[in-house]
Amino acid sequence: MNQSNQKQSQSTNQSKAWYRYPWVWFMIALPASAVVASLFTVYIATENAPTVIVKQNRFQMDKKEGE
Repeated sequence: MNQSNQKQSQSTNQSKAWYRYPWVWFMIALPASAVVASLFTVYIATENAPTVIVKQNRFQMDKKEGE
């Protein structure tokens, strides 16, 4: 009986592996979600990029013709 109690106390004294703690995954998830959100924002910005409209005034038109 004494040996079985000793084994049980040793197993409870041993620490768990780092990936068994839920707070570790929570702390990893916070920066990971920021990275995913920023990549998604870049995707949205590139897909919906505005077209550039160049308005030429008379001076620019005369300059092109006079070249």
